Amino acid sequence: MNMKALRLVSPWVALSMALATAVWMGAAQAQDGPVSGQEIQQTWSGKELQGTSLQGARVFLKLETDGKASFSVGNISDTGTWRIHDQGYCTTWQRVRAGEERCFTVIRSGGRFNVFNPDGSVSGTWHHMR
Repeated sequence: MNMKALRLVSPWVALSMALATAVWMGAAQAQDGPVSGQEIQQTWSGKELQGTSLQGARVFLKLETDGKASFSVGNISDTGTWRIHDQGYCTTWQRVRAGEERCFTVIRSGGRFNVFNPDGSVSGTWHHMR
């Protein structure tokens, strides 16, 4: 390859390598496995999550930036508060569980977030966020 052609190709090679690295780094940050409370705070706060309960019902969860929360599943809805913990998040609802706090562990699997109760049983899956 002559020098002129090499000079024209080099910027494109450099750009391609930079883009490939950026894509790989993004994928590395979203790897399957446990999701930290800090990541939940940064990515879920202020958003509505849509998912599926263990029984297969469609669930909506809104985690506000001020710590307020709301959810609905079928004809049931409630409001309350939420906070992060090391391996996930905790919710306290006004009516559900008689106001008792429950903390959940979250595991990313592909584009889904599997949510586990404190005893390790599956609570549900979040699969859309808006």
